[in-house]
Amino acid sequence: MTSVLDDWPTPPGGWTDGGAGRRPPADPEGEPSWLEVPRQTEFVDGSMIFMAPQMRFHERIMYGLRTVLNAQVPGDVVAVCRMDVKLGGHRRTCPDVCLVDDLAAADDSRTFYLPEEVQLIIEVVSPETERADREIKPRHYAAAGIPHFWRLESSGSRPFVYSFGLDPTTGAYQVTGVHHSRMTVDTPFPLDIDLERLPR
Repeated sequence: MTSVLDDWPTPPGGWTDGGAGRRPPADPEGEPSWLEVPRQTEFVDGSMIFMAPQMRFHERIMYGLRTVLNAQVPGDVVAVCRMDVKLGGHRRTCPDVCLVDDLAAADDSRTFYLPEEVQLIIEVVSPETERADREIKPRHYAAAGIPHFWRLESSGSRPFVYSFGLDPTTGAYQVTGVHHSRMTVDTPFPLDIDLERLPR
């Protein structure tokens, strides 16, 4: 079976994020020396993943979760939206929401965070991202040692959350709960989130 990706242009060894930034190096005339990378691009196992247009549900949930988390988490962590996490040379994802260390979040020049600076990643599943959000990304986040992962899904525009914790013996995520309407958890911090009344 063939795939459209079989003929996709890929450099030897796959695409990488090229260090701290996203843009390719320029030649002396100021022109990019290789394909210009769209701004909303993720690097997963050497492949470039382009992001589809965002639905209002997705944006609303991200904003709501970030607002509620920042109102409840301790002062040494901050919830941020759509900031890259660099998991390795061939893996740089852009999670919907992250809880990151306050010192890292305080640096306004940052374009990405490292796994050791991230305590929780939240992915809001869209039709275009189902496989990546349910299978691929959680595997990579666990392998990078990120201790907590939430996957937010919807049923008729009503959100519900699968919460996961990293099992240190297996290095994989284990389900810690499925939360409808209200999410009350003790980890990574005591949190009480009304999923149906998130700030809009």
